[in-house]
Amino acid sequence: MVHGARHLGDVLLDMGVLKQGALQAALAEQRRTGIRLGELLVERKAINTEQLSQALAEQQGLEWVSRADLQPEAEALAAVDASTARAFGALPLSLKGGVLRIAVSDTSMLPLLGDLTTLAGVTPQPVLAEIEALADAVRDAYQNLADARAEAEQMVDGAEAAPIVKLLESILTRAVRDGAADVHFEPYSGGFRIRMRVDGVLFEIDPPPAHLARALVSRIKVMANLDISETRMPQDGRVEMTVDNCIVDLRVSTVPTTGGESVVLRILDRRNLQLDLGKLGLEQGEQDELMRFVQRPHGIVLVTGPTGSGKTTTLYSLLSQVNTDDRKILTVEDPVEYDLDGIVQIPVRDDIGVSYARVLRTMLRQDPDIILVGEIRDPETAQIAVEASLTGHLVLSTLHTNDAASTVTRMVDLGVEPFMLAATLEGIVAQRLIRCICKQCSEPTQPSAKVLALAGLSNGDGFSKGRGCEACHFTGYSGRQAIFEIMPFDGDFKDKFLAEPSTHALQALARERKMQSLRERGLALARTGVTTLDEIVHGTQDDDS
Repeated sequence: MVHGARHLGDVLLDMGVLKQGALQAALAEQRRTGIRLGELLVERKAINTEQLSQALAEQQGLEWVSRADLQPEAEALAAVDASTARAFGALPLSLKGGVLRIAVSDTSMLPLLGDLTTLAGVTPQPVLAEIEALADAVRDAYQNLADARAEAEQMVDGAEAAPIVKLLESILTRAVRDGAADVHFEPYSGGFRIRMRVDGVLFEIDPPPAHLARALVSRIKVMANLDISETRMPQDGRVEMTVDNCIVDLRVSTVPTTGGESVVLRILDRRNLQLDLGKLGLEQGEQDELMRFVQRPHGIVLVTGPTGSGKTTTLYSLLSQVNTDDRKILTVEDPVEYDLDGIVQIPVRDDIGVSYARVLRTMLRQDPDIILVGEIRDPETAQIAVEASLTGHLVLSTLHTNDAASTVTRMVDLGVEPFMLAATLEGIVAQRLIRCICKQCSEPTQPSAKVLALAGLSNGDGFSKGRGCEACHFTGYSGRQAIFEIMPFDGDFKDKFLAEPSTHALQALARERKMQSLRERGLALARTGVTTLDEIVHGTQDDDS
């Protein structure tokens, strides 16, 4: 706020768009939450974003610009590139005498506009605009520039345009049909390779000639509506494509490297989303245990494991079991991977301040019965999750820990008081994804002495492996299955935890209770020929059992 400026609430009252009662209620909430007054008033629908923008302009003594007047001149656009404009959330409008008239929507950006003096060699003259109108204008202005540059590039690559489209389509179609999770396009100095991640492991496919790397990357960026001329900054986008009459969603990430732009496409194929607990690898008793967790009226259920261990699929499967007309379910995820019918899903946007903690606070005002938090990654989120469970909500979330017992102590490390955790935690599921032996080339094998020793075994009879064939891309594995360790945090565990809040104490109690560990569950699958002993040793190497 500039020196001597009036309070925002007084400006809005004078404009005649805000009632005194609505202002006082918002001020009370602001004192409690710390959220900016303007945001609270818009969220409460006391004012709209255009009225807020006009009031902020009046308060700051700045000119306000309407949507119709957000018409940038070519010379002004040339002074600020697209990535800088998006980073500042600003649109250059005119440039005269070294002074750049530039529109912003957030007054907190005003002190940063001085940086444009260095970046663009100009002196900024800020004006204010409504946030959505400005975002639309920035997108349209720079998209027009990107389209012009893309058209020029297509003229240079004209002879290759049709073959490139067909080549990329064939690569992506093969990846989807092979069940790949990711496709990597990796340029090097004088080289280019394409790799796919299938069943958690990368393998290389026959690459096209190195000189086609730039054209392939450009084609991907065009499909994802990215700035084709911007090669110095990372970019993210999405693509929808149809394979075998089904729509597949692709998340696109580009990053500049010394050899060119590297691109990774994450394939999100809804056909691969398995929401049947039995088909995830859970035995009937384990399914019953998990259902007891999520049928509770309130409390916290945590699913833990490393990245790529299937935690989200398990959570989605649990939600599908309790997604009924009489329950309201909200999720906050980073990012939302699959759309779930009947469930309200909210994406995290850290780049604009939409964090897990902030969304979670807002969600509590949406009257939910069940809340899924994609990940508890900081003390603030952990504390709000606990508070939500204490006020009558069932909270499901994930953590990155090695096993069920260490999940409890990790929550304490995040600042949750042990007595609060004991009062709210209902159960923990630790899991891993292990590769299954290819059924087409499975054969008996004798594990090496080293692997037997690592597994704590002396007898290597009865194990199998995949020889490797075309069906499994000569890896010996085809498909994956989850293994689970389930800890119901009942009276015995709560008492032990309050008396001795350590991972080792909980692990000892788990062994006394005959709770099956990840290693034990994996060994059982290896003995029945579902997977290899090597895979279990590798996948459960952090298991202390």
